[in-house]
Amino acid sequence: MKSESSVWEQSETVRLLASKPGTQYQESDEANQAIIRDWVRRLLQTTEVEVEFVKSDGTLRVMRCTLNPEQFPVVPTNVTTGPVDGIVTESRPRKQPDVHSIRVFDLDQQAWRSFRFDRLRRVSVSLKFA
Repeated sequence: MKSESSVWEQSETVRLLASKPGTQYQESDEANQAIIRDWVRRLLQTTEVEVEFVKSDGTLRVMRCTLNPEQFPVVPTNVTTGPVDGIVTESRPRKQPDVHSIRVFDLDQQAWRSFRFDRLRRVSVSLKFA
């Protein structure tokens, strides 16, 4: 028996290959939206992911990002302010978390950024075999 996540992955792949308009997330009910969010989070926690999304100003953005701590920059241990456990943190207070957005580490900008799942257009992962 297939899990809900694998069924979603298969249907999303078919939808993307057929170049259907809209996004699977926008067209899904709350349960399927939760599956999509979980799937993207799991990818981000394990590897580098390239996402394409529409920014709030309407422009399209492609971002290489991750939530894998092994890919966060290492800060010298002699620095006494800012980093916690070698992870660079921001000094600004964060907004209240929104279930429809995710905060990720942008590998090109070397800074924390976020995107909304309902504005997500593409998720791309490269598989590397040793």
